[in-house]
Amino acid sequence: MKSARIAVVVPVYNAREYLPLCLTSLAAQSFSEFCAILVDDGSTDGSAEICDRWAARDDRFTVLHLPNGGPAAARAAGVQAANCEYISFCDADDLLHPAFLETLLQAAEATMLPIACCRFDTFRDAPALNADPPRDHTTLEDPAHLDALLHDHRVDYSLCNKLYDSALMTPELLNNGLTHNEDLLANWKAFLQVPGIAFCDFAGYHYRQHAGSSSHRALTAAEIGDHLTTACTILETAPDNFRASAGAFYYEKLAYLASRILRRPHDPALDPALADLRARLRAGRKDPEQGANPALPGAVRLAALASIYAPGPARLLFRVMLRDRA
Repeated sequence: MKSARIAVVVPVYNAREYLPLCLTSLAAQSFSEFCAILVDDGSTDGSAEICDRWAARDDRFTVLHLPNGGPAAARAAGVQAANCEYISFCDADDLLHPAFLETLLQAAEATMLPIACCRFDTFRDAPALNADPPRDHTTLEDPAHLDALLHDHRVDYSLCNKLYDSALMTPELLNNGLTHNEDLLANWKAFLQVPGIAFCDFAGYHYRQHAGSSSHRALTAAEIGDHLTTACTILETAPDNFRASAGAFYYEKLAYLASRILRRPHDPALDPALADLRARLRAGRKDPEQGANPALPGAVRLAALASIYAPGPARLLFRVMLRDRA
């Protein structure tokens, strides 16, 4: 593997249609001292061969071929293979702004903070034109960086719009046993270890939305369980000066998950999960850190009440008032 300052880990699973454009955007980075670790997660559609061809023609690219284990295990394997100062991640169907790595590295070095991040935008067929990156950045110090992770869509839950000091991104942190919402849990544990982050206000990461995106389909009971595990972990491990914000996040997550179930046709397999969510919403309704938290949006309060007391009419309400956030 070529020596580099940044390792970009790309988990790849059956992404043949989108992978070439993703790798092209990575190869076009204005910062050239990077290596790309392509982790083929047991692909069966020709994606593995695409990875091999890229590695053969560009010595910045290397490939790991693994049996299918999911994105968390693939990212962990990539980090295990990396030997760089910094780690970043890119999903195989997404695209990077040409100055993504350069801009985040400059911000991390200028602030001497171990995490730098930027906004992302979404696209279906073609991303928006790349805007010029900013010349400066914002520093979010503890606990503002935790608040931004949970409540600011610009920072977001994703691992992919960020640059990390490699000491933070351990295989153990990444391979947390979840298949859904695993990125938020990993970020939460990483953010707890740092005094703040550098934020660059530009769309450096282009996230592709398509029919298979989690926000456009019904969640399974297992995926709902992963969401709930992450929310409970955040609530239980929040620092004392962040309890109220974590409580608001937890209660909003409960309402969000209930809405994801109720807005879909009735599925008996999800009845136990819905009953648990409604019980948690009811238990926290008058808690000043949860349902009675002044920071909780009014729409979330209404959604929680509808989930508890009027789940039938709530189906229409949720389509209008709550945004999906995977």
